[in-house]
Amino acid sequence: MRLLYSILKTFGLLSVIPLLIISCATPSAPSGGEGDKEGPQLLLTIPETGTTNFKGRTVEFHFNEFIDRRNIRQSITVEPNVGIGYEINWKRKDLSISFDESLPDSTTILIKLGADISDTHNNKIGKPITLAVSTGDEIDKGKLTGRLLRAYDGTSAEEQDILLYRRPVDFSKRANYYAQTDTSGRFEFSYLSDGIYKVLVLNDRNRNKTWDRNNETAYPFNEEWIELQKEGSDTLDVLYISQVDSISPSLQGVGLYSQNRMRLRFSEGIQFSSEAVITISDSAGLAYTTAFPLYISPKEGFVAFANSVTPLLEGKEYKLNLQGFTDKAGNQPAGKDFIFTGSSQDDTTQQRIISAGGQQGLLQNESLKITYATPIQEDEIIDSTVVIEGTIDFENWPNLRTESNHLFIEPQGEWIEDVEYQFLVWNPKTQRRKLFEPEIWDSTEYGEIELTLENTDTTKAHLVQLLNSDGEQLRRETFYGSGMIENVPPLTYTLIIFRDENENSKWDKGTVIPYQKPEPYYVQRGLKVREGFTSGVRISFE
Repeated sequence: MRLLYSILKTFGLLSVIPLLIISCATPSAPSGGEGDKEGPQLLLTIPETGTTNFKGRTVEFHFNEFIDRRNIRQSITVEPNVGIGYEINWKRKDLSISFDESLPDSTTILIKLGADISDTHNNKIGKPITLAVSTGDEIDKGKLTGRLLRAYDGTSAEEQDILLYRRPVDFSKRANYYAQTDTSGRFEFSYLSDGIYKVLVLNDRNRNKTWDRNNETAYPFNEEWIELQKEGSDTLDVLYISQVDSISPSLQGVGLYSQNRMRLRFSEGIQFSSEAVITISDSAGLAYTTAFPLYISPKEGFVAFANSVTPLLEGKEYKLNLQGFTDKAGNQPAGKDFIFTGSSQDDTTQQRIISAGGQQGLLQNESLKITYATPIQEDEIIDSTVVIEGTIDFENWPNLRTESNHLFIEPQGEWIEDVEYQFLVWNPKTQRRKLFEPEIWDSTEYGEIELTLENTDTTKAHLVQLLNSDGEQLRRETFYGSGMIENVPPLTYTLIIFRDENENSKWDKGTVIPYQKPEPYYVQRGLKVREGFTSGVRISFE
């Protein structure tokens, strides 16, 4: 033992041992084994939910694993707001909340943990947790439920903030109750007393459960007021929200690969319309030139490439303004006049094929669109394109055209029924032709969709959109009652329909102040159209 002590002292290791012992005292998840992919589970609470005549000041939540403590405070809500502070304490996997004062008499108190609480591997619990206790002889049992879906594709809108106010309503104050949608888009207010309520969806950016009307967007439900009887319950109609977020994307950087080729990096995924254009002015604010977007990076959806009509000179400062760019929620980029510097670099971008259309097949009159890396200037792209129509090779297909960095191969009137087509398109990078074999839909293979509108105002226009599996709009039609969507390839679609009550050709989400309910709206996902058959859809907005 003395020999061991002498060795440790000689090499200075005695001072290391206490540090190792101290570091082991910090709670952490065990390492090794398979990666943790499941969210934490609540094992029990003290007291249990439903407890009456509760006189304590402390409640406890016991989990099956360690919880990420960094954002736990902002995920805790006490309802109704009784104006009493509290402290949060941890002991390994256990959370306790201790109130500074006694809770008010004869009151149902809710202590909620938000759905964004996660373990140390960032796995979220997925569904909010509510502990309900009463300081009186009985506990309130009213319930209000609902569901939120995304308007653009009908998928569940999770982690959305729902505020519930008891009449009389004062939007300048914190909401009486708060809920958050789970992974299925559902939310629930429970343990409510009888009364009249107003509910709204809020993009609660500062997480204070209060509607900041100057900076936060709120959406109304289809009912302005909901009346609950004692121990009563109500279920709201599905609410579609068209804007998952209201935060505008920002242009974070402009890189120049050459005097003309631009790389635009945004804060999030971006898209652009066919009319998109980039206006460029000089340092004095005078119009200098324009640039046109080429494509979005397939690997980085937040990066767009563009081409300037006029060279951007080295040492010169320019201001850039975007038009026709949005994020996936339709928010336009924030700010204008992004400043960047020109370049003297020669363009070394290698021309190549980026993507091709026709992944869902081509209609008989539809063109095949090929997207290249840079504007098409090489004659060989046109000259080397070969269209094989059945057994006939066309090395000089007459209906070819280019537009910026796109090659369009168009049918001669229509693609011939019962004939297979192959497209050999020149790829300058590989110095070889690339084969594309999209399916050509014959008219005999088409199906149709019969749309029946029940209990609706047939004097009002109903706008119908049909989207493919990539979210691209294939059809947009207007019905004033029942109707038929004809000549539809046998694929799976998303159907969107809304009643255009004010005839402005767009869906209005409604307003909270003054109250105006959303226009009736419906989304059906996974609508299958079978070859030669009619798919029936019945919709009632009432």
